[in-house]
Amino acid sequence: MNKAKILMYFLCILLGTVNSCAKKETITKRGVVVYPSDLTSVGCKKWVKMAHDSGINVIGIHSDTRLETLPKLKAFIESEEGKVFLTECKKYNIDVEYEQHILMELLPRELFKEHPEFFRVDKSGNRNGDYNMCFTSKKALEVVKENAVNMAKWIKPTSHRYFFWTDDVQLYCHCTKCSHYTPSEQVLLYENAILEALQENNPKATVAHLAYVETVVPPKKVKPLPGVFLEFAPIQRDYSKPLDAELVTHLKNNLEIFSPEKAHILEYWLDVSMFSGWNRDQLVKVPCSKAQCRRDVELYESLGVKSITTFGAWINKSYEEKFGEAYSQKIVREYGEALQNQ
Repeated sequence: MNKAKILMYFLCILLGTVNSCAKKETITKRGVVVYPSDLTSVGCKKWVKMAHDSGINVIGIHSDTRLETLPKLKAFIESEEGKVFLTECKKYNIDVEYEQHILMELLPRELFKEHPEFFRVDKSGNRNGDYNMCFTSKKALEVVKENAVNMAKWIKPTSHRYFFWTDDVQLYCHCTKCSHYTPSEQVLLYENAILEALQENNPKATVAHLAYVETVVPPKKVKPLPGVFLEFAPIQRDYSKPLDAELVTHLKNNLEIFSPEKAHILEYWLDVSMFSGWNRDQLVKVPCSKAQCRRDVELYESLGVKSITTFGAWINKSYEEKFGEAYSQKIVREYGEALQNQ
């Protein structure tokens, strides 16, 4: 606990309001991120009830370019089971969000033939239409903004937090203009642009800045617009140990640029897909205990963070069949307890 929080604690004692002050230290947004197939395989009602009973109040739906694509997410939302999911979340006051790698949809790859200038330059000086984009191309950003607005017509997070991530790779642009910016600064140019577009129709819209792998180093040359919040995702960490000093430093430095009160942590404590090597035929038990999770939560709390989620991908019917329904419920429940210090 830092000096300011210690001082606040003793002030609360003097004022006789320790309990109310302590409540301000809790994690107010407690989430889990899953695939649509995770929900449908066990039944949306059952999954949402398990989340609610565990103290979870945010469910994020994930899509990517490899395992479950954006069209599959759209099909789920429009399906009868998707409607059940949304109804059940509303019933239990659970926010619904959408965390997704979406840049390939916002800047379609087929544009490369006519507009190669929209896309990234590799280290050899060649244009590539494979991943990401030229982040300083104003015309490319206009296409991104237009498509983001169209996406927001059916991607409607109840929290108004939008997670429109870039591609899940470490390939950024090395053109003459982009080379002056770090990966995190390139991505922030894109996130600022999306925020401006979304807020024209939804003034409450906010957009996540994903600090992840190469973008974990905080931006300096580009400043986030009000409404762009930090999403810190330490996927490269060793889960048998506390968060390492380098990542803690990056997080602290990011929190000097982005508001801690609005910052969001995306963890992987329950990410069966990651711990299983993204191989559905080799499902494993997650190695993170409740105590390990609580240890990490206390670090994030000490830095003023109020919003935490974890991937829970592949906690589904196949997982229940291999390890038992009771085990799935146990790890989700203990995760929720760790967030609430129970």
